Amino acid sequence: MAEGFDNVIVATGSRPKRFPLGAAQISVAEEVLNGQVEVGSDVAIIGGGLVGCELALWLANEGKGVTIVEQLEDILALNGPLCPANFEMLRALLDFKGVRIICGATAKGYEAGALIVGTADGDIEVKADNVVECVGYTPNSDLFEDLRYGKAKVNKIGDSRGVANIMNAIWDAYELASTI
Repeated sequence: MAEGFDNVIVATGSRPKRFPLGAAQISVAEEVLNGQVEVGSDVAIIGGGLVGCELALWLANEGKGVTIVEQLEDILALNGPLCPANFEMLRALLDFKGVRIICGATAKGYEAGALIVGTADGDIEVKADNVVECVGYTPNSDLFEDLRYGKAKVNKIGDSRGVANIMNAIWDAYELASTI
C-alpha cells in the first residue's frame, strides 16, 4: 500500500510493557479501562506513576480495594514534571479513598489470590483478585519495520519513535512536516 508515495508517516503509538508473574491474571490499564477484563474486588497495581495512580483512584471510586506497589521510594516520581497542584491533589485523593501504597517494593510472584511483594523488611502478601501492570510503554514500530525497506521514505513520529507525551508527538509532527 505504501508504493507510489514519496513519504510515509508512521504514528502507531506505543504498547504497554508486560512481564510474566506466575499464574496471576495480569492485565494492563487499557484493558481495565476499556472493560475488557473484570478485576474483582481486590486489585494490585504494579507501578505508581501517573497511569497507575489514576487507575488506582478510578478503581477505588468503583468500590474496589486497591494496593499500589511501586519500586521507587515514592509514587509519581518519574515522567514529570507534574503540576504541583495535580500532584498534591492526586496523592490526597488516593489517601482519602483508602488506596494502600507500598513503595520501595517489587512484585515477585502471585500465589493463591495474593501478590508476593518483596520489601526491605521481607516478603509480604497483598490480597489481589487481579494484578494490573502500569510499568510504562514501549514504541510500537511494527508497521515502520514492515515498510522501511520499500521505495517510499518512511518516517516515524510520536510514541512509535520514542515514548513521551502529547507535546513531543505534536513537535515531532511539526518538525517532520516542515522538512517534507
